Amino acid sequence: MKKSVYEQVFEIVDEMYNSLSQKADTDPDILKVLMTAGTYLSEKKSAPQIIASKTVSGILLANSSNNSRLDQTNWNRLKQLIMLAKDGGPMGPTDFRAQF
Repeated sequence: MKKSVYEQVFEIVDEMYNSLSQKADTDPDILKVLMTAGTYLSEKKSAPQIIASKTVSGILLANSSNNSRLDQTNWNRLKQLIMLAKDGGPMGPTDFRAQF
């Protein structure tokens, strides 16, 4: 059975948070973005595509601001979020309005 978009986005956000929270050198801004995304998803405050878009935007902003890098596994997860974010709504993951 195919997973819903909510389930897919939540699963990716959860996997990224669990992976990155175990690394001492992870940017705290990225963890904050992932925690916010998880909260929004669990409370269904917004469409999952919008939450995915805001998550991608927040992570990319933190990476560019703090010169932090994602490992390959989490980079692939971020690409999955980008694909899910592109599936819905006029606000894409690179839109500056897409922030928590």
